[in-house]
Amino acid sequence: MEKNVTLWKVGILGERGVGKTSLINRFVFGSFPQNGGDDLSLQLVRKKIDCNIANLEVLFQEMDPGNLSPKKVENSKALILVSDVTRMESLDTIEKIGKRALDINPKVNIVIVGNKSDLKYMAEFWVEEIKCVSDNLNAILYGVVSAKTGENVEEGFKIMCKKIMKGTNKV
Repeated sequence: MEKNVTLWKVGILGERGVGKTSLINRFVFGSFPQNGGDDLSLQLVRKKIDCNIANLEVLFQEMDPGNLSPKKVENSKALILVSDVTRMESLDTIEKIGKRALDINPKVNIVIVGNKSDLKYMAEFWVEEIKCVSDNLNAILYGVVSAKTGENVEEGFKIMCKKIMKGTNKV
């Protein structure tokens, strides 16, 4: 590892099948697995991000929302809560996950993502509903993305980093 590296740990949470692994693969490796993503929950994936911080590296890890580790939440710079826009219950689930995470660490930065925007014609919710959850959790960022097409993925991660750097976090 290089000297003077700023390392942020970012947890990715959400129900099974919402696209957590695909989202990480799209951002870190620039690819989308055609046959479904391999579970990365036991792996840490690192990526350098150009975000006006010299040597910023983000360490992504999928976390098990059913067994939310206080240590992992406390050590995270941000938590990205991922839902599937074609499954309303996935949005309800991430709101519950977010509330549990904030009980553990009220200062953690929350990002709310509705994945699979390429399936808008099948969507059960959209940006308006995501904003409501975002407001309830005092999230620093919310929006819709597509891990499949890459829509808003790169931009979303960079905006998240810039918002954290500007101090919109609750630390």
